Amino acid sequence: MPLTVGGKIRTLEDIRLILNAGADKVTINTEAIENPEFIRQAARNFGSQCIVVSIDVDINENNSYEVKSHFGKKWTGLNPIDWAKEVEKLGAGEILLNSVQRDGTKKGYDINLIKSVISSTEIPVIALGGVGEWQDFANALDNGISAVSAANIFHHTEQSVFNAKKYLYENGYNVRFPEIIE
Repeated sequence: MPLTVGGKIRTLEDIRLILNAGADKVTINTEAIENPEFIRQAARNFGSQCIVVSIDVDINENNSYEVKSHFGKKWTGLNPIDWAKEVEKLGAGEILLNSVQRDGTKKGYDINLIKSVISSTEIPVIALGGVGEWQDFANALDNGISAVSAANIFHHTEQSVFNAKKYLYENGYNVRFPEIIE
């Protein structure tokens, strides 16, 4: 499993230090929005395969999807589909698509958001925000997402990565069968 590290990455030197410390990839959000050319520079220096752009999306006052920055606190005016196309063009290797309004709710991924972004790009898209049960992983995978990500289901319940993989394996998804190591 590749280790991806993010948070307050502002310079190429920040990326170099994180990769040299053992990370396989970095995820950037605010700096990518404030300085889109940073995506191109990072991809040229380290390869697109390790540059993940996190796109935090919320529903604005007009009931439309809008990208946010600064850890999901600041509205940007960016449309997530247009921004996804742009980050792909600039050299991002993956998109981490975070549904801010679903994060922590246990209501499942925002499938409409997922479908709209994956249909507009060719690079892998990872879903984040809203997992409450294992079926949420399956729903995203059935709708074309490249990978799934979650936090609360593992932190606030008696669930485990073993149980997640077991559920997916038993339901025909392409994951290795988990083994208990004693």
